[in-house]
Amino acid sequence: MGKLLIVAIFIVAAVITVILLSVQDRTEEIPELSSSNIAELQAKALCHEAIVYGMRNLNDETVTLTAGENTQTYANFAVMDGTIDSIQYISNTTIDTIEIVSYASYQNAGETIQHKSSALVCWVPTYAQGAVYANGGIEAGGSALITGNLYANCDPPISFEDLFGITKEEMKDIADNHFEDPPINPAGFENITWVSFANEGGSLKVTTTGWEGSGILVVDGDASFQGGSFDGIMWITGTLFINGNNGFDGAVYVEGGIEYEDVSILGDAQITYDLDAILAAFAEASLNIDYELKIISWFEDE
Repeated sequence: MGKLLIVAIFIVAAVITVILLSVQDRTEEIPELSSSNIAELQAKALCHEAIVYGMRNLNDETVTLTAGENTQTYANFAVMDGTIDSIQYISNTTIDTIEIVSYASYQNAGETIQHKSSALVCWVPTYAQGAVYANGGIEAGGSALITGNLYANCDPPISFEDLFGITKEEMKDIADNHFEDPPINPAGFENITWVSFANEGGSLKVTTTGWEGSGILVVDGDASFQGGSFDGIMWITGTLFINGNNGFDGAVYVEGGIEYEDVSILGDAQITYDLDAILAAFAEASLNIDYELKIISWFEDE
């Protein structure tokens, strides 16, 4: 009986020893795994910093882009324990975008971890990056479809001069079309159109699906659309009501007040942020507007 007990104790001790050694081995592996993961994250972070640096170069015009691929290769561009190896700029004149590709390396326990990131960037108007802007509230309901960002209760309030680079009076002076107290469904809304009213509370009214407009439309008052379509930029100083089968491509701005719902978008209305329509509207007016470089998509080489 005593011999059996001693054998049993030895067996249990051996099992415990094997378990402890196994746990110790796994414990020793964890720091290496964690360190490797941190190194990969650091390499990725370096690539991200390199893309931001590349965007700064484009903003500062320190990079001269030619058609196709332009590469900047760096020697000993050290950042912490890593290096930025190179930045590529690939211009696409067809769709006016630039791809920035960054390559970075990070040193970890004698091992070199490399990573590649890329971002597609585009010059966009500083104050035209959403489908609808309003100083007051925005009500969207029914089957309305809005594609793009909505900016309600803008703070600071949206500014006509920030967007267009000129005052309202200057815009009125260069407008191609002037309407005062227009009838329902007025025609001829092309290029730059200025709409005003003799009395306060006047409203531009569109009720037919066949109505069309394009360019820049400034309504010095309220606007109501129960049909129609417009490509470009609309600026409404009062309130905007949209209800029906409409299509608006570009951007919509509503000054209104700041204490009530300025914008109501109901029914089957469709408002789509369209950069091409916005740029076309600015081009027609030959306006000197502000642009900034924005990332529109991001890719990682896993």
